[in-house]
Amino acid sequence: MKKLLITAGIAAAAIAIAVFIVITRMDSLITKAINTYGPEIAGTEVRIDGVRVSFLSGRATITNFTLGNPKGFRSPRAMKVASVSVSLELPSLLSDTVIIRHLEIIEPDITYEKRGGTDNFQSIARHAEQKAKERGLVSGDGDEAKPGKKLRVREFIVNGGRVTLYTPDLPSGAASAAIPEMHLRNLGGKDGAPPENVFSRILAALHDRLTAPIVADSLNRSLLEARRTAEKGTRSLTDRIKGVFQ
Repeated sequence: MKKLLITAGIAAAAIAIAVFIVITRMDSLITKAINTYGPEIAGTEVRIDGVRVSFLSGRATITNFTLGNPKGFRSPRAMKVASVSVSLELPSLLSDTVIIRHLEIIEPDITYEKRGGTDNFQSIARHAEQKAKERGLVSGDGDEAKPGKKLRVREFIVNGGRVTLYTPDLPSGAASAAIPEMHLRNLGGKDGAPPENVFSRILAALHDRLTAPIVADSLNRSLLEARRTAEKGTRSLTDRIKGVFQ
């Protein structure tokens, strides 16, 4: 009996030490996971500078999130965000389904680029869907989904964002518009879903916002004004050059 108690005590101590190590390294573990698996899911650069996790509140802050563009697109990136606010259910980090209570992207700087009958966000979303199928995470006809780590996001918000239309013939940022607030709930469903599925659904919803009539009209007006300004500047320069040789 005494040996059993000693063995149980050692096991409990080992578990406590393991939990302590995981907790103290959680910031770096999450950062490494996002920077490692993010590019695999998106098919392009996904990078963050770091994560700060508060274990008392279950809140985390992701700093300097960057989503690159797929090959073939010429703008430097698809999205850059200075700060992402996350509220976690911490025990779920050790379970099969990670649960995020609240995820808010604050003032994202988004670049929208059309190329070859598609655009950068559609291209990234398609890659995420294809990646999920390749890994067997999405069941097809007669296929069974393989088990894996799942994700559930109870509430997802994009707030205060702006989109810039990439136009090679104009200066960077010449045509831009505000993005209406985006609010999604229960991503992943009750039982959670593969991260690829959740990511592609978020991108699809964001694409809907970027191509909404109110945003498209604002971008078109901004683009037209920028081109008029550029043309005036060109005519003015031409007139000055002519004046030199008169």
